[in-house]
Amino acid sequence: MQALYRRYRPKTFDEVVGQEKIVTALKNQITEDHIHHAYLFSGTRGTGKTSVAKIFARAINCLEPRGANPCNACEVCRGILEESLFDVMEIDAASNNSVDDIREIRENIVYAPAVAKKKVYIVDEVHMLSKGAFNALLKILEEPPAHAVFILATTEPQKIPATILSRSQKFSFSRLKEVEIARELGRILDEEGRNYTEDALHIVAVHGDGSMRDSLSILDQVLSLSEDTIDAAAVRNSLGLSEDERIFRILDGVIAGDAALLLDVVEDAYLGGRNLALLYDALLRYFRELLFYRYAEKIPPRFAEEEKETFIAQTRQLTEKDLFRCIDLFDAARDALKYAKEPRGVLEVLLLKTLYKEAEEEPVDKPVRVRTPKREPAQKSDTSSPSVRPPKPQESESPREAEEASEALRDDSDRDIIPSEEFQPARWEEIVSRVRTENIACAALLKDAETVYAKNRALHIGFLPRFRFHLNAVQKDTNRKTLEESVRAVLGEDWAVIIEKTDEDATLDALRRVFGDEKVEVDRGGKNG
Repeated sequence: MQALYRRYRPKTFDEVVGQEKIVTALKNQITEDHIHHAYLFSGTRGTGKTSVAKIFARAINCLEPRGANPCNACEVCRGILEESLFDVMEIDAASNNSVDDIREIRENIVYAPAVAKKKVYIVDEVHMLSKGAFNALLKILEEPPAHAVFILATTEPQKIPATILSRSQKFSFSRLKEVEIARELGRILDEEGRNYTEDALHIVAVHGDGSMRDSLSILDQVLSLSEDTIDAAAVRNSLGLSEDERIFRILDGVIAGDAALLLDVVEDAYLGGRNLALLYDALLRYFRELLFYRYAEKIPPRFAEEEKETFIAQTRQLTEKDLFRCIDLFDAARDALKYAKEPRGVLEVLLLKTLYKEAEEEPVDKPVRVRTPKREPAQKSDTSSPSVRPPKPQESESPREAEEASEALRDDSDRDIIPSEEFQPARWEEIVSRVRTENIACAALLKDAETVYAKNRALHIGFLPRFRFHLNAVQKDTNRKTLEESVRAVLGEDWAVIIEKTDEDATLDALRRVFGDEKVEVDRGGKNG
């Protein structure tokens, strides 16, 4: 019997999940008979690139089309489905990446199709082609025959030469949402005649990581190991996942500062044969879910009512600072755990680090804060040396006042938004507002940016070293795409976005580049130098 992902591969555009905009565009082209000679389908694995390419190949060649969909019953459709029609060829560029492979296509493409209306070449993982092969492909795309269509599929579009990109229509396939994956898994299980619970589907969808193919492979594994109802316990047992109860206990240990409890939970997982790398992933994901709840009050749908109460209670006992610190610790330990000979030891030390809050609080000196100076009117030209103001006497602070001052340190007034002729602070607020409507988590990350300034039509956004998690998270595909779209919507299509690490010295340098040395005033928290 075929694997689920092969048996339930979509055969029409209407069966494609989660790529509505792309499907609509392609169907319109078919209906209007306006077919381009080259397409580039990019996106992560398992998002439907090859499936859509094959549907498109059948649709433009179908003898009895049903609207923009192929009939899948005519001679041409059957030949493509059975991979016996030579007019439609699928080429794996990972193993056929030489100049000779592309030259062979170039020699054969001049001949008209034997049965189909058009010759279609689906080149999978096209970024794997050699430099010479790309040059040979370019020669074809420069003067393509009217009967030829190329569909290039890739997971790494940045590796494709610009000359190829400029001659292709580009379609970016997004990761599938968990709810979309869960809905499709439910439909498939209904067809298979298997009973299931919604929380089981959600767990599979989460671990599918936006890929329908990966999710179906996981479901296949669960089905092979479970004869009864597919529930959350069956999924966890099949994949060696950590139960939410274990995660709750670990968080109880972190909140209470109970090192013995943390070590006991890890030992219990280890002796129970659990995959500690998956326990790490589950913990990191849970910390993120706690953080997102503080900003958006979003509770993961997999939790039962009693678990939701535990989740909310734990969120209220941890500050945002605690959560960011734990996420930073876990994110920094990813490689250490991945390559460790003794993952248990790495995880135990990592959990103990979450208790050692003093490690972050070093400071004798408060962080340097740089005030954004006001621009003087253009008619004034004062070249005299700036006066040096004596430090104001500092009143002693109570512990509570000091804590409030520390929490206020990341207030918007402390961010350095450096104005210029092409960029004003108000535009940044407009950008963040746009981001918030599309991706509230990304907007929360941008809240801790240290510097924002424009140079050569590029918006530079800087994070201090202690906000490394924020810097890495903003650069992830989904967040970066949302940010870039918002920047271009506010500032213009030709603007670029640069995410960078910064520090107090770099902040001063950026200010001096804009205002000059004599106009930059540094306030070091009222401490005498």
